[in-house]
Amino acid sequence: MTTHCFRGFSCSSAQVPELKNKIQKYDIFASLEIEEVYGENNLKKSLHYQAHTFASSYIENLGNGNFKIKPLPRLAQFSSLNDFIVADFNEDKNLDVLAVGNLFVSEIETPRNDAGNGILLLGNSKGDFKPMPPNISEFFAKSDAKKILLLFNKGIKKVIVANNNDKLQSFNILQK
Repeated sequence: MTTHCFRGFSCSSAQVPELKNKIQKYDIFASLEIEEVYGENNLKKSLHYQAHTFASSYIENLGNGNFKIKPLPRLAQFSSLNDFIVADFNEDKNLDVLAVGNLFVSEIETPRNDAGNGILLLGNSKGDFKPMPPNISEFFAKSDAKKILLLFNKGIKKVIVANNNDKLQSFNILQK
């Protein structure tokens, strides 16, 4: 028997309601192996996905159908990223990334994902990105950010951040 981690009883029984009748108690569910909960034959016939990384990454197109997955810098890994803009924010002719994220509303068994503050990553045209601190980028989006939009107003780049169940935010990025 192989040991696997799987969702807790609340989420599992919400997806497979007959588990409530079959198991009935949280402590019993917690003591079972995945095969005992779902049955070996059912697991063999089920769809299986594998994750090779949970890092926020980008995929570089190397040409000729070849791609390379590169994780973003460590400071971009503090929380989930929900939306991003790729543009030249510092006008150095290299593409940069402005990203927002967090997840405040999740299942009871999943903790709140709230360590992100938004991040500006300056690109160097070689596939590397340097994170800019918020005091330099003037970008600090710490809410449950779901969407960002880049606008131009009289030559000034403005970014609008849409936060779940909260106010919109507006930023001038790298403008003094």
